[in-house]
Amino acid sequence: MGICTDIMNDFVLQEIKRLYSSYDGWKMTPRKKGAGYDTLVLLERSNDGHREITKVLVTFKKEVTLDMLDELIRPEPVYDGSRPRYDYAVIVPANADTSSLPKELKVFIMLSFAFEGKDLIWVYK
Repeated sequence: MGICTDIMNDFVLQEIKRLYSSYDGWKMTPRKKGAGYDTLVLLERSNDGHREITKVLVTFKKEVTLDMLDELIRPEPVYDGSRPRYDYAVIVPANADTSSLPKELKVFIMLSFAFEGKDLIWVYK
C-alpha cells in the first residue's frame, strides 16, 4: 500500500509543478500529513524582493472539511526576519465535496483522479 501512496502523490505533485512552476522560481517541499494519503506541500519563492509562501493541501478524501485546514493555515516559522506573503490552496480529486470550505480559498481539481460515486478512480489520459 505504501507504493500506491507514493505513486498517487507523484501524479499530483506533477500537477502542482504545472501550477507553481520552478521556472517562476517556486521551490517545492512535500510533507506527509498524518496517516493516509494526505500531503501538505510547501512552495516558496522570492518575487520582487518579497518572500512568497504558498501551502497546498493534497487530499484524496471525498469530503473536505474545515477541520482539515488547521495545519494548512498555520503560518510557517520564519527565521530570517522577513515578513512573507502567505497563500493557501487545496487540491482534490474531481467530484469531491468542497462546499464547506471558505469561498476565498483556492481549490484546484486533480486531473489524475476523480470520484465515481463513492469510488476514487484514476483518470486515464
